[in-house]
Amino acid sequence: MNIFRAIFSVLALCMSGAAWAGPIPETQESGMGMLSFDLPAQQTGAFEVSFDATPLADHIDAFTGISEADPRKGRDVAAIVRFSDKGTIDVPNGNSFRADQTLRYSANTVYRVRMVIDVPSKTYSVFVTPPGQPEVSLASKYSFRTGAQALRKIVLAGYNGKHRVGGVSLKAVSAP
Repeated sequence: MNIFRAIFSVLALCMSGAAWAGPIPETQESGMGMLSFDLPAQQTGAFEVSFDATPLADHIDAFTGISEADPRKGRDVAAIVRFSDKGTIDVPNGNSFRADQTLRYSANTVYRVRMVIDVPSKTYSVFVTPPGQPEVSLASKYSFRTGAQALRKIVLAGYNGKHRVGGVSLKAVSAP
């Protein structure tokens, strides 16, 4: 069974307001192109997804995101956090990548990412915790890249380099 399918089978708990957190027995690594994994329950409300993300080199172009369907290109992914080729972590607000604060990343360093996603308003916020530092607010109520009505997939993509994702947890939240 696909590891993300097993992990996200607990999303049904999120629909009832319960929370789930647990270790992933293995991590997933982006390749060149996109990998997407089914969520067993579509998300139509507000929810939070958190995970550990590790860039495997400096100045890569790789992201983790949430989408409505299997994406063919990055613009098909509603909510994204990216390790950019400029050496910073950024987030698209609509179709423009930016961040409210500059946060540089280093290869083989684990960053804790927290995405608070509000499907009805088509907005999301992103927070990143570098090792040994306080959480940084990178994006506040940024707009989706798509008009998604429900989110069904988690996506890992690498265009120039790879990153690793693990330690996923999910919970329902009140709309921000």
